[in-house]
Amino acid sequence: MGDAPNTTKELHMTVATAKPFNMDEQGFLQTIDRLLERFNQYTSDRCCENVERARNEQDAGKSIPLFDDVVHELAGELFGGTSWPINLDMDMIVLDRFQIGYDSEFLISCRNVVHKYGMSVWLYEMINDASIALATKRPSNRMPFQLGLFDTREVLQKKTLKGVKHGSVKRRQHECMEEYLRQTYRLSAYSLLRWGNGDSRAADTALMLLAYGGLGMCMLREDPKVVSLGCDPDFRYRHVCDQLRDMRIKADLDYVCSIDLSVTGSLEYPSCVDARYLYDANRIVEAYRTLWNEPTKSAAQLLAETEKDGPYEVMDIWTDPLYLHDLALSLLGPEASYPLEEGFRLRDRAMFEKGVEELGRQADNVRKAGLLLTLAGYIFFASPERHLDTMLASRRNHKRMLDSYEKLGEMATIIALYRLPRDSGSLRAARALLMHETGVYADEMGKYMGLAGEPNEGEEETSPTVK
Repeated sequence: MGDAPNTTKELHMTVATAKPFNMDEQGFLQTIDRLLERFNQYTSDRCCENVERARNEQDAGKSIPLFDDVVHELAGELFGGTSWPINLDMDMIVLDRFQIGYDSEFLISCRNVVHKYGMSVWLYEMINDASIALATKRPSNRMPFQLGLFDTREVLQKKTLKGVKHGSVKRRQHECMEEYLRQTYRLSAYSLLRWGNGDSRAADTALMLLAYGGLGMCMLREDPKVVSLGCDPDFRYRHVCDQLRDMRIKADLDYVCSIDLSVTGSLEYPSCVDARYLYDANRIVEAYRTLWNEPTKSAAQLLAETEKDGPYEVMDIWTDPLYLHDLALSLLGPEASYPLEEGFRLRDRAMFEKGVEELGRQADNVRKAGLLLTLAGYIFFASPERHLDTMLASRRNHKRMLDSYEKLGEMATIIALYRLPRDSGSLRAARALLMHETGVYADEMGKYMGLAGEPNEGEEETSPTVK
């Protein structure tokens, strides 16, 4: 305990010398100015009058859409695969004056914050706003009307609807604000990949935002621009980052010592990535089975203890639940790895074996087609034919599309950020996975995919199962 003040002082000194994130803020501001210029036509009185006149001349209830593809493209460029571009799309279809004004004010606010303080402050404030909303159970005025599957005006209204149980309402409100936080993590990860100038630090932060959420937020918080605004200078999270980094290094050394370099060919890229994926997939199952009857701490408990007390020594990474958790994320992402990890934590054999089967399917895909082509399949199977498909689908199909579209894209991006190099082409490919841009991904990785083995005739690649 006596070392704590010195540790805190050292952390503060490190923060004082930290460099700001190298973000292309000028490019962001130019893009959002173009978006505002195009979108502001929908806020004009003349536009509203023309629409009302057209509606009166036709059916009173008929929609008169004025969809602008440029607005759609610019919104995607700025906000990635989140709910904000979908809301702007809906504005152009429904033409609700109040909603259009609300979204216009949001865009202006984003531009002003980035212009005055920088992108790191904007992203940190977005996540912080969502975190406060979830913690206090109070909705934020930054939340879009359509948030994933939720209509926030309906879900967060103060008056309980007749026939709806109070507990059910509270649960849906909590889920809605959880989704808001998830969307801000996703927005921040996308922004770091899109506007981060290919910087590895930005990519590392994007990975932590998608895989660990709050830890990524803490990495944003160490930017001097954020610190200068008076955020709480508590940087104990670095203990966790150091722990994970050290264990990954140990794992790399363990892998090099365990393989026969002359046999693996180990190799030309991307064969080396495939070989490592298959090695890790096999070893993690072995490790969990070996530890099955042993008392172990949970990964969450180890994360909390590490943040509080600092990094700890790991003699054998294959007996450490925190490393196995991190490895599972790198193999399957948070959603698909859940049965494997939770089954082990609960010692639930049926759940665990379900997770083993899922990992086995994905390992088979990598063995047959290679990791790069497997990741392409994650977004190929999930992509709607048109961007309006999701918005106009029934609620049941809407949920299925969003689950596939968003979760599979995030999973593919997490795996790519864990396992692909940090060169500019690989980072563009990772961003393309998050955005479901199959063409961009093919442009970056197509030249390598031909090096991977082809699937056997009559066998199909399968996409991972999301819960």
